Amino acid sequence: MRKPQVRVTVNSRCKRSCYYCRPSGEAVATESGTDLAPEQLIAVAKAVRAQGVESIKLTGGDPALYGPLVEVVRRLRQEAGMSEVEVISRHPRIGELAPALAEAGVTLFNVSLDTLDAGLHHEICGVNDHAEVLAAIEACVATGVPVKVNVVVMDGINAAEIDPLIAWCEEAGVESVKLLDIIKDLGEGSESFARRLEIKRSRNLPDLYVSMEELAGDLRVRAIDEETVQQGGLGHPMTVFTMPSGTKVVLKDSTAGAWYGSVCRGCPLFPCHDALMALRLTADARLQFCLLREDVTVDLAPLLEKDDQEALAAQVEAAFEMYAAAYFRPGDATPQELLEAHR
Repeated sequence: MRKPQVRVTVNSRCKRSCYYCRPSGEAVATESGTDLAPEQLIAVAKAVRAQGVESIKLTGGDPALYGPLVEVVRRLRQEAGMSEVEVISRHPRIGELAPALAEAGVTLFNVSLDTLDAGLHHEICGVNDHAEVLAAIEACVATGVPVKVNVVVMDGINAAEIDPLIAWCEEAGVESVKLLDIIKDLGEGSESFARRLEIKRSRNLPDLYVSMEELAGDLRVRAIDEETVQQGGLGHPMTVFTMPSGTKVVLKDSTAGAWYGSVCRGCPLFPCHDALMALRLTADARLQFCLLREDVTVDLAPLLEKDDQEALAAQVEAAFEMYAAAYFRPGDATPQELLEAHR
């Protein structure tokens, strides 16, 4: 059965304002200062594990600002039976926590770095801590746990420094660099920091879009290997280039196509970039199927408060059944191809 990747938004704010993101990060609009209780997180993780999923990603907000992060990672490995726990952060504190997280059992650090220019970093995220972020990445590498660096490629902003960014990561010992294009429809949701972009640059999110195929040409010449992979059972097709250094460069193209399901029918935003890529648990304990619509969630809080494990398991199972029936729509699908995908 096809299964989604599972992502847990452990808290609701990251103390940054990256203009390609939004206040609640990966979650739909969530009240500021909301943290997911460890017991709730572990309960849902166990229900997810019962569906055959052994990998979980902790995101936010920012997990580096989540007090019980080390405890939760340990419990996910030991109690919930997760074999892989990825922590996704862009806050320098992740470097301070790295040794304890490595000891607790984290299997991948994922840290964002969009530029090697400190001033541009400040403009993009609104925080002046570029040197600290670089040091945090190096601290994560020093633990021996694999490190992935995410880079959002933006036209006229950082697109010209992708090669230097990759070179820095190779020198630092980063295992993989993931290049992502701008999510052009993110501004369709109820929250967005895109207004900062309009003020700073007099531009809109779609203006920053860079085709991943433009980057692929140069990488293809330099790489020693190339393959197409898919993250989880419903992720976007991604191209992975292995460089001579051994570092892998991953291109994630939001226009390459996505998986859609019954919850997408009649949606005014269809087709969108994300669709049913992942099943998310928000900081206020909602199962979230879509990045853009707040109405497409299931509130698990009442079940968790009552410790109704049977009902919780049923809700999680129902969610997985919806993902199992999903269909793939290529980014350039014709009406006939879309019709056939529904059959």
